[in-house]
Amino acid sequence: MEVITFLLYLVLRRAVLLLVVLAGIVFAFARWKRHPRVSLMTVLGLGIYLIDAFAFALLFHYLPRFFDSLKLTSQNISILDSVLQVCDDFVYAAVLILLVAAAFSQRRGLASNQ
Repeated sequence: MEVITFLLYLVLRRAVLLLVVLAGIVFAFARWKRHPRVSLMTVLGLGIYLIDAFAFALLFHYLPRFFDSLKLTSQNISILDSVLQVCDDFVYAAVLILLVAAAFSQRRGLASNQ
């Protein structure tokens, strides 16, 4: 029951961002036939972002209990927390790379438009 309460709290707290990301995914699917590669990169980027946001939020919510059960020292907890933060940053960087690549792919040069 506590997991459901926490997930509901996450969804409500990030409701606006969640709606924007879901709208982006719907928009990408709507333009799939016209720009399949761009749409695929957009859906992958936004989908990974959604999974990352909820997975790491759940992970960081339950880590203190896990650390307590392992009887870790505060220094070990600090190191593990830093490693997880770096992993989260790498996933976020991958999302940004996908979205920027989608924004700039399949562009025609200025010379070809004249």
